[in-house]
Amino acid sequence: MSDEYLMTGSFGLDVDLWQGSFYDNDLPVDWRVASYSTLLRSVLLPQAEWRRAVEDSWIEEVDDAFRFILYCSSVAGSEGLNSLIDELSSLPGSFTSQVAGLVLEYDSGSSGKEFEDSICQMNTLFPLCLDAGRVDYAVAGMDTFCQKADVSCVWYPAVETAPLSSGEFLVTLIDQETLPEQREIVAQIEQWMSGGRRAGLFNTSKHDAPLRAQETRILAELMGV
Repeated sequence: MSDEYLMTGSFGLDVDLWQGSFYDNDLPVDWRVASYSTLLRSVLLPQAEWRRAVEDSWIEEVDDAFRFILYCSSVAGSEGLNSLIDELSSLPGSFTSQVAGLVLEYDSGSSGKEFEDSICQMNTLFPLCLDAGRVDYAVAGMDTFCQKADVSCVWYPAVETAPLSSGEFLVTLIDQETLPEQREIVAQIEQWMSGGRRAGLFNTSKHDAPLRAQETRILAELMGV
């Protein structure tokens, strides 16, 4: 069993569709962060949201134990990747102290030593997990690349039966999986986390992700993960 707990939450938190279901109808928009953090203890933020989180000091709305995971959209070429690295490097320390890791959208056209060096640099800044989408790891070549770069790849249980073994930080994305299916997923993640590695399990459902994530959080806690 890992000493680390499994982070659970939703993909994004500032979503208008969730007003009236997860968020009360009369909850002010600028109270969403604080409200979310009382019910879920981590969140995977899309790029536009984590930039807004920095600009609007969301860190002041959560406690010290809350964790942000930052999703970075794919960028074109080494120049774009270096610009992203510069942006991540300049984030305020008060924010980065609660960032558990990064997810980088992987462009299958990216390759070469310069790209690999940039991946290593990002992995030094924050634990990194690549997102190649809903693909077969072997067919996409992600198993070989991730092993070489010592990073993991986002696990989609609907596509792959198990996560890659490489890396120190794993993100798993689910949507409509049932609780029995989630139980099997959590058990596999627990095994992956052995040795002190960190992992997060996030729901991407457009309409009710945080409600589903609450069920996942309870399940993981009951399983002791």
